Amino acid sequence: MKIKSLIFSWQILLVLTLINSVHAQISNKVNKEQIKTVYLSQNTANELIVDNLCLDIERQGNINLFFDDLNLANTNYFLRIIHCQSDWKPSVLNEIEYLVDFNDIPIRYPEASMGTKMPYKQYKISLPKVKISGNYIAMIYANRNKRDTILTKRFSIYQNEINVGAKINFAKSNQLRSTHQFIDLNLGYPSNYLINSDENLKIEVRKNNQPKNLLPKIPTPMVQAIERRMTYQFYNQENAIPGGNEFRLIDLRSTQQRLNFVGQINTLDRYFEISIIPEQVQGNYSYVQRPDFNGAFVIANYENPANPLQADYVWCTFILKSRKFEDEKIYVNGAFNSYELNHLNQLQYDETKGTYIGKILLKQGIYNYQFISSNPQNYNLEGNHSETENYYEVLVYFRKPGERYDSLIGYQKIQFPL
Repeated sequence: MKIKSLIFSWQILLVLTLINSVHAQISNKVNKEQIKTVYLSQNTANELIVDNLCLDIERQGNINLFFDDLNLANTNYFLRIIHCQSDWKPSVLNEIEYLVDFNDIPIRYPEASMGTKMPYKQYKISLPKVKISGNYIAMIYANRNKRDTILTKRFSIYQNEINVGAKINFAKSNQLRSTHQFIDLNLGYPSNYLINSDENLKIEVRKNNQPKNLLPKIPTPMVQAIERRMTYQFYNQENAIPGGNEFRLIDLRSTQQRLNFVGQINTLDRYFEISIIPEQVQGNYSYVQRPDFNGAFVIANYENPANPLQADYVWCTFILKSRKFEDEKIYVNGAFNSYELNHLNQLQYDETKGTYIGKILLKQGIYNYQFISSNPQNYNLEGNHSETENYYEVLVYFRKPGERYDSLIGYQKIQFPL
């Protein structure tokens, strides 16, 4: 009886685990602190690395997942691709329904860094082709144990089956004219689409490749069946998006000379320390146009540009001169950490110096970043301007009649201002 009871309890636990995994939303996450610099690459020269990559289904086959392991252990890593619904919860599809090839691919032949103070192994694997559009997770796990998840990385595959006609403009109301940008939305769909309302249709608007959906509440559209067009009318400024400010920049490509915005370089026995020039809060200043990568970053070594394996890891010290924001936590974020707010990129306040300060381990390259508060309404750190140059992405998901998953049927990328 005890054995039967134990088996029954184990079965119940397994069922609950499966239920929770099916209903859990999967985000960009690294579960092991020795794993660094996780990104998807299209293998182009001087490539800007962004987060939440969105790709045309016709342009598959040249996308690689990279990550570094600072432990140098001989770990067997495997790649698994998971299909998700529009809300990033795993779908009910079997892998043979969305993958061209097999799943659970071993990652072989990691490459060792060359001449770096902080040695590491770089792992690289090509993403397999998929059959259908939608949201996907690249999951890396260790030693054939899917519960030992090392990291998860989001990417989306779109297939433009409808026309997305979105436009970004300056805010029209006097109240928001200097701080916000407005988006106008309309969709044109083909005659074989039976769309008479927004049922089973979901639209997401993202800014600068960040994961947040900026328009969680979209009004019911006006459907013009003859013209096969859906127009969204916003009456209460639901389409107002804070403009934010340009990203800051730090150039960490060299440990021998001070490049842009580097204040000091310290050479220690086991690693390098690089401090940025102390920064100021920007909330009380007028908008100043300056070039940025819209939050992206580049991996590069100034002295050895031809060999990325000679890019070292450095401890970068971020310094922000500011009064203390009570009951708020201050972070550094960008595409390099998937815009996550966690203990690894949190700054601590130094009362004696009147500064927020913190160290982050980064691979050599050029990084965009911003200082972010745990209070989302705090615009004092970076400022908020309608003139800020941003790029937007509009993603349209649709659950087709009879289907069990959300297709990504429309995608548009908009640069503002032009």
